Amino acid sequence: MCKELDQIKNLVSNTNVNGNKRSYIIQKYIEKPLLYKNRKFDIRCFTMMCTINGNMQGYWYQEGYFRTSCREFTIKNVSNRYVHLTNDAVQKKLDDYGKFESGNKLSYSEFQKYLDTQKIDCDLIKDIVPKMKDMAQQSMRAVSRKLDPARKAYSFEIYGYDFMIDEDLNPWMIEVNTNPCFELSSPYLARLIPAMVENSLK
Repeated sequence: MCKELDQIKNLVSNTNVNGNKRSYIIQKYIEKPLLYKNRKFDIRCFTMMCTINGNMQGYWYQEGYFRTSCREFTIKNVSNRYVHLTNDAVQKKLDDYGKFESGNKLSYSEFQKYLDTQKIDCDLIKDIVPKMKDMAQQSMRAVSRKLDPARKAYSFEIYGYDFMIDEDLNPWMIEVNTNPCFELSSPYLARLIPAMVENSLK
């Protein structure tokens, strides 16, 4: 993460690495995220793109999960990955991984209970999820001609969409993963992920 424009310019100035042209994606940091018990989180959702008889279709899986940080959030130190990155590859390195939530994961219903106890006027399923679905649909449409240009007769792929919510309850799409983690790192994921894969195959 960078604090100054000059840092960004310096990072992206080298467009060739080992003779290969490099591209960069620059995102504005969400400096005022909604927090869960003073810790940062993101939301992993699943979609599927498939081609049937040459026609591409997109699907949204009804359940997802929240990934939490082990460390309290602060914007003062942007170099501390354990504060700012909530994915397992980073959080699993900490001794207190799983200390607050099993596998640092929450279900939609667990997060809704937290919103209710904090008197935050938000219905996750009615207010946030439809906006995330809309962003996923827009992203699918934006890349549909590049995903399967030959239009195979039959194909499918599962994607992992990551979202955040800011303190004004606006969802933001962070990234789309072409190889989402299917590790069953909590009892909740041990139920969710096999069911999602089975439903995708069905």
